[in-house]
Amino acid sequence: MTLGLVTYRTLTAGLDPFLPLILNSRVKRGKENPDRLQERRGYASRKRSAGTLVWMHGASIGESQVLTLLYEALKESAPDLHAVITTQTQTSAGLIARKNLPDLVHQMAPIDTPFATERFLKHWQPDLAIIAEGDIWPNMLSKLDKKRIPRMLVNARMTEKSLQGWERYPKLAKKLLGGFEPILPANQRTMDGLRHLTGKRMKLAGNLKYAAPELAADEAELERLRAVIGNRPVFAALSTHPGEEEMLVAAFDEILKELPDALLIIAPRHPERAGDIMPVIGGYPFYHRFQESAPSEGDQIWLCDTLGELGLWMRLANVVFLGGGKPGSGILGHNPIEALKLERYVLSEPETDNFKAEFADMTAAGAAEFISDAQSLATAALPWLKGERTFEPDTGKLASYLSGDKPLRLAKEAALKHLKIAAAS
Repeated sequence: MTLGLVTYRTLTAGLDPFLPLILNSRVKRGKENPDRLQERRGYASRKRSAGTLVWMHGASIGESQVLTLLYEALKESAPDLHAVITTQTQTSAGLIARKNLPDLVHQMAPIDTPFATERFLKHWQPDLAIIAEGDIWPNMLSKLDKKRIPRMLVNARMTEKSLQGWERYPKLAKKLLGGFEPILPANQRTMDGLRHLTGKRMKLAGNLKYAAPELAADEAELERLRAVIGNRPVFAALSTHPGEEEMLVAAFDEILKELPDALLIIAPRHPERAGDIMPVIGGYPFYHRFQESAPSEGDQIWLCDTLGELGLWMRLANVVFLGGGKPGSGILGHNPIEALKLERYVLSEPETDNFKAEFADMTAAGAAEFISDAQSLATAALPWLKGERTFEPDTGKLASYLSGDKPLRLAKEAALKHLKIAAAS
C-alpha cells in the first residue's frame, strides 16, 4: 500500500462518524435525498439477488447513460444477469428509475470511507465492477482488490487537468489505475495519459455513447406539442447551467426583434434549478413543464425541467444550443452526438474539452459552431430559425459518430469474459 493511499484511508476513516452531519447539511442544500442517506453510508436499501451480479458505477447522467446502454447489451447475452448501479446525483437516480430496466437496482453511491465501502461490498458481493469514465475512489478500488473482485474502466475520459493531478502521485496512480483490466479509453488524450500513468498497453476503444440509439421521444406527445407550436421557429437550449440562461434570454431578446413569434425552450441539465431560472425569464409569458399539463400558444418560453425528454425538445427545435461550454465553469461540455443523430445543428460556448474531438469534427463538417456571447448566439441561431439554412453536413467526416458499435462491443466482450459468459453471436 502506498503512502498516499495510507494517508487517504486514515483521513477518510476519521470522517466516517461525521457522515450523518455532513449528509444532513447536504440535504438542506438540496444535494441529497433525505430518504436515501443510509445508502450514502453504504447500507443497502434492497436485497441482493441470487446469482451473478455486476456492480456498475458512474458519477451522474452521462455515465449512467453509458452504463445502462452496456447493461442492456450484457443482458442480451446473459438473461439471468443482475446488476446494481450507483451514481452520485439525484438527477441520475431519477433517470435510471424512469428506464425501469429489469434486474437493475439503483443505489446512491457510498461515500468513499473504508467503512462505507466495506458495508456496500459486503452486502452486494459483486462478481465484477464496471466503472464509467473517471469517477475513481481509492478506498473502493482498494477494497475491490483486497476481495479479488475484477474491475473494468469503460469509456475512460479524463481532462488534462485530471491527468496532471494523477501525475503528482505516480505510485498511487499506477496502483489504482493499473488495477483495471481492461481500460477502454474513449479518446486519444485519455489513452495517452493512462498509458503513461499505468505502463499498461491499451487500444483506443472510442466513445461508447456513439453506439446509443437516437434519443427517444413520446410520439403522441411530440405531435400534441407540434400542434401547439404550429409554424413558430423553435430555439432549444439544452443541458444548461448557471450563467447560461442569462445569455440565452439576452439572445432571445435579439431574436424576437426579427422573429416576434419565436419560441425558446430551456431544459436545464439539473431540473432542480428551475426556481433559479424563473427570475431570469423575467416578464416573458412562459410554460413550466413540471407544473403545467400543457403550454398555450401565447407562451414565449418553455421551461422544461423534466427528465428523459431531451429527444422531445431536439425534435421540436430548428437549432440547438448545448450548455456546459461556458469558460471557467469547469463543466467542459456535453455530448453533441445526440443532436447530430437527430440532424440538429449545435451551438455551444467553446470550453468543451470533454468532447474536443467531437466538436472539432462537427464544426469542420458544418454540423456545429462555437459562440462567445448573446449577440453571437443570436446571429448564429437566426439563419436556422428563419429557414435560411438546412442541415447538410459533410457526413463522411462524421461516419464514426453515426454508425458503428465497436466501443459497446469491446466493453460487452470484456465484461462477459470476466464473467465467463460466451458472447451471443
